[in-house]
Amino acid sequence: MKIKTLFLTLMICGACYCNAAETPAAAPDNAPATEAVAPAKKPQQQSSWKSMIVPIGIIVVMILLFSRANKKQQKQRQEMMNKIVKGTKVLLNSGVYGKVIEVKENDFVIEIAENVRVLVVKEGIARVEEEKKEEAK
Repeated sequence: MKIKTLFLTLMICGACYCNAAETPAAAPDNAPATEAVAPAKKPQQQSSWKSMIVPIGIIVVMILLFSRANKKQQKQRQEMMNKIVKGTKVLLNSGVYGKVIEVKENDFVIEIAENVRVLVVKEGIARVEEEKKEEAK
């Protein structure tokens, strides 16, 4: 959520910067209108690429931030998958809880009820349920 807010803020600032760089300075309202004044020249095209640096830079930074966050989530998911062993309680993407009976290379055999076993691919595991250790008082 914070990244989205940062992205929107940076895009608005970049757009304001681009508009400020492209608009010519306005003449004062009380200036006398004379024909001797030469018409204002159009800005040169060379300055337009300079105004594009900020938005392009913002986009590059946001792509890097999103890819970093995605890699972090993939790493956490891989660590979760690696710690699943026989007897681990898991929650499937379908919302069904079960207990791992057998670990294979790309899938698990999960017991969801007594003598009801299901073969589930690794991507079908939503999360690993941690056993809560109750402390004796």
